[in-house]
Amino acid sequence: MRFQLYTEKVKELAFGKWDLILQETSGLTDDEVNPRKNNMPCPCCGGHDRYSFMSVDDGNYICRQCGAGDGFSLIMKVLGCGFVEAVELVGRYLGVERQTYRCQADFLREQERLIESLEARQLKREQAAKEAAVEKHRQQALAAQKAAGILKMALPANPEHPYLKRKQFPPFNLKQRGSRLLVPLYTHGHNLVNIEHITSKGEKFGLKCGQREGVYHRFGSPSWTVYICEGWATGASLFLMEQQSIRVYAAMGKGNLTAVSLIAKEQNPDSRLFIAADNDTHLLTNLGLNDALKAAEAAGAAVMLPPAIDSDSKGTDFSDFYIANGGYAYGAQ
Repeated sequence: MRFQLYTEKVKELAFGKWDLILQETSGLTDDEVNPRKNNMPCPCCGGHDRYSFMSVDDGNYICRQCGAGDGFSLIMKVLGCGFVEAVELVGRYLGVERQTYRCQADFLREQERLIESLEARQLKREQAAKEAAVEKHRQQALAAQKAAGILKMALPANPEHPYLKRKQFPPFNLKQRGSRLLVPLYTHGHNLVNIEHITSKGEKFGLKCGQREGVYHRFGSPSWTVYICEGWATGASLFLMEQQSIRVYAAMGKGNLTAVSLIAKEQNPDSRLFIAADNDTHLLTNLGLNDALKAAEAAGAAVMLPPAIDSDSKGTDFSDFYIANGGYAYGAQ
């Protein structure tokens, strides 16, 4: 019990300082303790594009290969030590000594103080989270209004746009603003919430504060066969390869595959669903396949995987497969 009290005191003093603590005690870099950096190499397992540091408040992190935890867990993994050693290491850094209490009453008073402190901090964090959620929703609603205005004023996409020419796609129903293609993004109820801009060089970005979770771009009318894939180009390729006879949902990233698969199932209850996975053979763990399998399990779908093309060092998606098999010519068959 006394060690538990010591642990809680260390946690209390470490709150909000985990970026500095992890750098000093475990040698992590600035980027590895920066919540704004995502999908980095993991300092624990060394995996590529899997690790994100979530919070300086409690040191929370997540790695899609070796798991998630708090600051103590991260120290344990990086240094290969136990929990007691990790707590004592942080305690020494913070100057917290293992206290000897004169009597049981002193011990209980300190325990009560720490409990009250932790409860107050938790309430404060919950309130801050609620306020942040309300503000995020407000900003996303404004971005959705802006998206509708931009699309209304934009011109139809130019078939000669460099990105479309390079990918060998027609303009479909896309709009264009200046040199940027505009891909409308939707969510539940097929409500417009954001726009993905695509530059001539293929750079992609959405509207500031626009919704990114659970969004999709949809190709085609209701169909017996429905595909869900990661990116817009992959979706366009699948749509063309199937002679525009299917419906395709582009989930705009791995992180949206499961959410968009469930939306596709809801919108197409009588259709058969396929997850068209990216084949990330260039990674130690095939993340494209793994995420597709998770989405397939959630939505009751099957998984399709494009074959590797000439041992491509960057992996393969169905857009690569489309280009490798003739592009325009393949889609016209």
